[in-house]
Amino acid sequence: MNHGARHRPGALVQVRLLPPFPDRCKQIDESQGMRSTKLPREYRATMMPRLLAVITLLLCTACGDAPQGTPGSKLLRVQLDWVPEPEFGGLYAAQQDGLFAAAGLTVEIIKGGAGTPTPQLTADGVCDIGLMSADQLLQLRARDGALVGFYATFIDTPYALMAHDANPAQSLEQLWTGGGTIAVEPGLPYVRLLQAKYGQDKAKFVTYNGSLSLFESDPMAATQCFATAEPVTMKLKGVACKSFSLREIYNPYVAVYATTESTLASREADLRAFVGALKEGWSRYLAEPAKYNPAIAALNPSMSLEAMNTAAELERPLIAPGGNASLGRMDATRWQAVLDALIETKQLSKPQDVSSAFRNLEPAAPAASMPAP
Repeated sequence: MNHGARHRPGALVQVRLLPPFPDRCKQIDESQGMRSTKLPREYRATMMPRLLAVITLLLCTACGDAPQGTPGSKLLRVQLDWVPEPEFGGLYAAQQDGLFAAAGLTVEIIKGGAGTPTPQLTADGVCDIGLMSADQLLQLRARDGALVGFYATFIDTPYALMAHDANPAQSLEQLWTGGGTIAVEPGLPYVRLLQAKYGQDKAKFVTYNGSLSLFESDPMAATQCFATAEPVTMKLKGVACKSFSLREIYNPYVAVYATTESTLASREADLRAFVGALKEGWSRYLAEPAKYNPAIAALNPSMSLEAMNTAAELERPLIAPGGNASLGRMDATRWQAVLDALIETKQLSKPQDVSSAFRNLEPAAPAASMPAP
């Protein structure tokens, strides 16, 4: 999983999201080009960086995938929150197989990069659809941003703690209270929730800085991770590891496709057609990721094809935990749990109506009417 600019192999680069999204900040391990989980301690508060980000995005739109469609088809601009990788596999599969074109749509996929403020760009109408996490969306809505999520990529959160296979812990509680060294970013919602539930006097806590050197050198160490990032790096290095999902502690939807309330009201038919093609794209990608990963790897040379194939296998149970019928679908109980966690951990201060934060859009046409793989 990636979220940052390209740098020399092995470099780690901190990326900051512009306000008002004090959510996860990402790093990039350029040796694999995958997303990491480092979060910033502070956020720029001026309008100038936001303006520059918007201008940069507009100037770099040509770097996105050229839209494909028939004359008269309807354009949808989709802003990624990072560079092409398996996290967006279904989107690229739908584009590659002509599913969007068959639905009467021209879809322009705009690559993200270091600090791309996708929620703000979406709220400002710079793009029609933007990808973000559920907590990002709720944070923006708390600041009067009228965004609505309508499709979730990760149904189960990819946030996890990673340990070596040699670590005797068999559960998240045992890992947290086992007395080893744990690298986490202080202040994260799930870190505060774990501290409240299991205490913080057993383990030795160090600040996660994106580097895995401490983890590699200590077989009893653990670290926060994104389930398809750090574990992929370790697997390709031949280091046997295991991951403990945080979904029972904190389970936000991740890589949520969102749009503005006004766009949803005026273009609901187009968005339903988009969802139909996207769902079919994900069904095809999950069934045969090796068919689509070469094209994605060509768009992101910093992540090897081997890493993409490995990440695709790891993400499958998180994207479709209930089979293809669960693709993209969200429920109010989960959104409320995320909001409650943000309030409990003082990321947000006021309740809000989560039913206004998302819609499950049913596809406009059955998959049978789409082009064959």
